[in-house]
Amino acid sequence: MKTLTIICLLLTWPLTADAAQVTMSVSTQTATIAEPIELRVVVRADAACAGVKINVPAGAYDIIGRSARPVLKAAGVNTFEETITIAFFKTGEFSVGPFAVELLPRQGNPDHEQTGQLTIRIRSLLTENDRDIKPLKELLVMRGDPRHLLKVAAGVMMLLLLGTMGRLLLKKMKKKRLLDTAPLLPPEIELEMRVRELRQKNLPQLGEFRQFFISLSDMIKHFIERAYEFNAADFTTAETVEQLKNSEKDREIIAHMETIFRQADLVKFARQVPEKEAVAGIFQKIAALIEKHKKRRELAMAEAHAQTGR
Repeated sequence: MKTLTIICLLLTWPLTADAAQVTMSVSTQTATIAEPIELRVVVRADAACAGVKINVPAGAYDIIGRSARPVLKAAGVNTFEETITIAFFKTGEFSVGPFAVELLPRQGNPDHEQTGQLTIRIRSLLTENDRDIKPLKELLVMRGDPRHLLKVAAGVMMLLLLGTMGRLLLKKMKKKRLLDTAPLLPPEIELEMRVRELRQKNLPQLGEFRQFFISLSDMIKHFIERAYEFNAADFTTAETVEQLKNSEKDREIIAHMETIFRQADLVKFARQVPEKEAVAGIFQKIAALIEKHKKRRELAMAEAHAQTGR
């Protein structure tokens, strides 16, 4: 009862007309790689404030989602609350914040506040109790002078090197023959065929979600390499999205790819099991992406034919 009384007093405590109370809390200050972390931002302002805008800058984290609760109005005070879900994909100790907060009045220019700063520690998935990495065995004692083995080792290394070079050469020649005999399909057509083959394997129905999203991510990144001419396999999800913004003007295409990569990261790294509707939504986004690229190619070909006919 005493706690309830204190909460009511806090909610009804008046604010001055030119000030606001901004607080930020975190669900946990120690997490593992790819574990979702919730940041809760609460802004208490006077009744003249119609809304707030929280600007989250880029950082070492990826933003997974954002959700705002309905405004709570009591005794001339408006309370705004938003939850921002983030995840880190490398270990270390990171600072989050401060976030800039705009107070949007019903009339006039907005006021500006900011949150505090939080420190979050990200650790590896392995703990001290894990036994995946065991101590090395004691070294084997060798008697005599082992230098006579150097010639044997050098010969083995030379054979391995020659074998590897020969294999790479044969693989390169085979790839060149395939390129010479069969012209490359357009990137979107190749993606459509590969996704169809992946879908026929029914990996989600078999519970193989991680393998499904690993294969799907590789296909999308190969498509990006061909369609946008940069190697997405070397980039993180955030870096890939930023690079796409420089090459792709259609924001819906960028949003679809970002959604696919975010879902894939959660399944691959956080071992999340997606809902059936989420997997179906992924296929819908890929189909929409492919259809936009098809129409874009048809339009370019029509324009080229029109210019040739002049």
